[in-house]
Amino acid sequence: MSRREPARRRMVPSYLAAQGTESPTRHSLQSLTALRATGLPAQPHHIPGQLRMLTLLEGGALSVSETAAYLDLPVSACRLLAAQLIDDGCLRAEVPLPDAHPAARPSPDLLKEVLSGLLALK
Repeated sequence: MSRREPARRRMVPSYLAAQGTESPTRHSLQSLTALRATGLPAQPHHIPGQLRMLTLLEGGALSVSETAAYLDLPVSACRLLAAQLIDDGCLRAEVPLPDAHPAARPSPDLLKEVLSGLLALK
């Protein structure tokens, strides 16, 4: 019986994934920042990673971390590419919401019921 080797992940250094592009002018993104395509077309100076990002985000919003995972890029490279697309108007960043107002949070009793229901699914 032969062992299958685990699939190797492509390791791309951040400076190669960004293809030497400059640092963004004004946007610093968190890992949980939601990215959404604005519908503007890609520009001639966009690199393949940015084109793939625009294609991925056409259908809705993803966080920076999710986008990096789908594109198999380091999060730092994804932040850089996304920030440049935001500067160009092709992407919109939506910051994660802070903790909701206490009145908007579900009650502890409801959370306990949900937990017991989930545990019952086992």
